[in-house]
Parts: sequence; structure tokens; C-alpha cells
Amino acid sequence: MINYQEKYEALLKEFEQYKRESIKWSVEDFTWYEHDKYTINEEQAQEALERMIRKHDADFGISWQTVDYYIEEFGTLKEDTDE
Repeated sequence: MINYQEKYEALLKEFEQYKRESIKWSVEDFTWYEHDKYTINEEQAQEALERMIRKHDADFGISWQTVDYYIEEFGTLKEDTDE
């Protein structure tokens, strides 16, 4: 006979482990990132994050280079302050 309570508790324990050990990217990773040429606001960052997650290649993962790319795609070019 299957003990559903034990199975449920085991699944909860596994879920709790992954909540502690997972790698997460967030809007803040985009807005805190210091890009030389682009800025990004929260709305742009949310769009970039969603696209990055949808389009990521699991063979290569997501790195700061990936975040950099999406900031360039969704962000706003900084004005040249040397003028």
C-alpha cells in the first residue's frame, strides 16, 4: 500500500532543498549591472529577463555576458556626456 503522506513529505523536503540551492536571475541583476553604454529600467529589465529565460540554451547556461547582451537589446543607449 502506498503511503501518500510519506510521498508528499518527501516531495516537500526535495522542493525545500531546491528553493535553497537553485540559481536565480532577477530584474535587479539587470538594473544593478553597470553597463558602459546602456541603462535599463525595471520595465525593460522585466522584458529582458523573460526573454532571456525563454531563449536560454541549457547547454551554455546564463552568464553575465548573457545579461550584458539583453541589456543592450532591451536597454536605452546612454547619452554621450563628453559633449
